[in-house]
Amino acid sequence: MATSRVGTAIAQRGGYRTLGVVSLAVGPLIMAVGDLLHPKETSDLGQQAAIVAAQATRWYLAHLLLFIGLVVFVPGLLTLADLAAAIRPRVGYAARVLVVIGIGGISAIFVGEMLAGRFGSLGAAATEEFLETMFSGPIAGPMLPVALALFMGAAVLAAPLIAGGGPLRWPAVVLLVGTLLVLAEIISSQVLLSQIGNLLIWSGSAAFAWRLVRGEVGAPAGAGAGQALPAGEQDSTTAVDRELHRWAACQR
Repeated sequence: MATSRVGTAIAQRGGYRTLGVVSLAVGPLIMAVGDLLHPKETSDLGQQAAIVAAQATRWYLAHLLLFIGLVVFVPGLLTLADLAAAIRPRVGYAARVLVVIGIGGISAIFVGEMLAGRFGSLGAAATEEFLETMFSGPIAGPMLPVALALFMGAAVLAAPLIAGGGPLRWPAVVLLVGTLLVLAEIISSQVLLSQIGNLLIWSGSAAFAWRLVRGEVGAPAGAGAGQALPAGEQDSTTAVDRELHRWAACQR
């Protein structure tokens, strides 16, 4: 019930709803297309340099789409963080902070990979030298922990949505599974994992967007979107529900 009421409040906010819905539907789709274009990966930098040099344009375009998709996805991620904050304010706030930090790290990686694609046109030797520099301790050391914050943020924002049940549970589960698959790809260098993961992320995000558009996240039983709850039901709301009503009022 709590998640449903907050969804109604968000869905009623025209501009914010539209931006969030478009972001949820389009951003992950662009990322999924980019990842489907992604050439093979390997943990061996010499072999990876040869792959990049042989498919330099494809490597560049794949990471360009991943970068653009991530930027477009930002409002949608913040919308999901708002939903999480409505249920668990501190958890939602933590998710928002982690997501914003993580986007910076992941964006830096994508831009670096785009640059690797440009180096690919100079040959495998130049590309290998660039990759060795990019993934050296002084560069990767501070960059990777920042990037991992995005995965932590996704898990944190998904947790209250899954625990809250209702129409938000399964989109959140799908989003979380997709995120974990992308993380598994980073660890294992198996591109197929991130390709499946990004498709799942898009599926979960599109499901969130669909529910927001249709108001299915919305009105609890016995109250349509925009209708007040009966007095008796208002008296029986839990402390969490009352906090959600106060949050929704502030967002209008």
